[in-house]
Amino acid sequence: MVLKRITFSGRLGPAQYTKEVDDVRRIVVRGVICMILDIAIALGVSISLFYMFAGYAVSPYERPIPCNDDSIKRPFKPNTVRMHHLLAVALGTPFFIICFVEALIYRHSQGKNKLANYFTTATLLYLKYLITFAVCVFLMEYLKCAFGRLRPHFLAVCQPDWSRMDCSNKESIPVSETFCMNPDTRRIRTARTSFPSGHTAAAFHIWIFLALYLTRVARHTGISSLYHTRNLVMAIFTVWTAFTAITRVTDYWHYPSDVLGGVVLAMVCVLPVFGNLWRTSEDVYGPRNLEKQRPHFE
Repeated sequence: MVLKRITFSGRLGPAQYTKEVDDVRRIVVRGVICMILDIAIALGVSISLFYMFAGYAVSPYERPIPCNDDSIKRPFKPNTVRMHHLLAVALGTPFFIICFVEALIYRHSQGKNKLANYFTTATLLYLKYLITFAVCVFLMEYLKCAFGRLRPHFLAVCQPDWSRMDCSNKESIPVSETFCMNPDTRRIRTARTSFPSGHTAAAFHIWIFLALYLTRVARHTGISSLYHTRNLVMAIFTVWTAFTAITRVTDYWHYPSDVLGGVVLAMVCVLPVFGNLWRTSEDVYGPRNLEKQRPHFE
C-alpha cells in the first residue's frame, strides 16, 4: 500500500515493538505524533494546491446573461449551512468516528501489536478519506468553472447597471456588454459557479463513506456496539445530509439539478475507492492483522 510506505503512521509496524505491554506509553506518544504529522501534511498540501488551482489555474466560464430569465432573479440569502460548519463536519467528524470504530474492532479482536496497528489503520483510513475528499473538491471546482452556470441569485449579486445594458430584442447580453455595480468581484465570480453543488457533494461524500464503512464493518465483525453506533450515526447524518441538500435550493444558491450533480460527483469519488472494501470478514480482519474474537451475529 502506497500510503503505508510514504507516511509516518505507516512505519508504526510490529518490527518496532516486540513487547507491546512494556511499550504502551511509547506507542501512544509516537502514534499520536505520527497521526498529527500525517494529517497536518495532507491537509496543508491539499489546501495549498486548492487555492493555487482555484485562484490561478481555472477561471469560471463567463456565460452571457439571459434576458427575461426569472430563474436568476432570486434574492440573495446567506447560507443556512455555512462553509466552515460544512468543513468542520465533513473533515472533523469522520476522524473521530474512524478512531472510535477502529478502537472497538481492535478491542474485540485478537492479534499482536494491536496498539501500534490501531494507530496505523486509523490514520491511513482517514488519510484515504481525505484524499478522496480533496479529489472531489478539485473536480467540483473544475466543473463549476467549466459550466459557469449562473446561480439563482446572480442578478441580486451582480446588481446590473441597466442604464448601460440593453436587453430589448435580445436573448442574452454578452459578457463584453455586462456591467455589474457590485464591487465585490469575488462574490460575482462565485455567482457564476452554480453547477454542481459543492455543499451537496461534500455532504453526500461523508454520508456514502460512512454508510459503506459502518454497515460493512458492523456486519462482518458482529460487534453489537458497532450496530448501535451505525444506527445512531447514520440517522444523524441522513437528516443532516438531506437538510444540507434541501437548503441549497431554498436558500437560492442552487437549482435542483445542481444538487443532483453534487450527489453524482460524490458517488464518483467515493465508490471507486471504498466500494470494494470490507466486503468479507477477511477484508476487515486481514489488513489489520487481527482475528475475530467472538462469533458473528446480526
